[in-house]
Amino acid sequence: MNHFTLSSLTSPISSQDGLKHAVLQSILNHAESTKNDRARMNNHERGGVWFEQYVTSVGSRDWTLQREKNTEQTAIRAKRFYEEALQWLVDGEYIAALKVDVQRLSDTTLARSVTLTLNDGSQFEVPL
Repeated sequence: MNHFTLSSLTSPISSQDGLKHAVLQSILNHAESTKNDRARMNNHERGGVWFEQYVTSVGSRDWTLQREKNTEQTAIRAKRFYEEALQWLVDGEYIAALKVDVQRLSDTTLARSVTLTLNDGSQFEVPL
């Protein structure tokens, strides 16, 4: 088998464009659902992406919420799923901290925002 390098970033991760791309890849790709997710969804959809055997830190379980009622509990789960999906940026010391805000806009809509605190102390909001 040939070995290859996956390069999913459009810019170096040390730049704002690279960080934006990393955040979007982390939250917009589907992570594999857990047994609890499948029980909550009442189906056996596994989710996940084809490249998870190569890059395990990219993906969010946020997709498992698509059929849930928009309750405060759903907003709490959405926030946790985003935080889990982005934690690799903090663990890898690419950023100093991250802040995820989730608000219920209506009975059917959640608004999400991600603010990154860079290693130099400045903050950067990723438009979603």
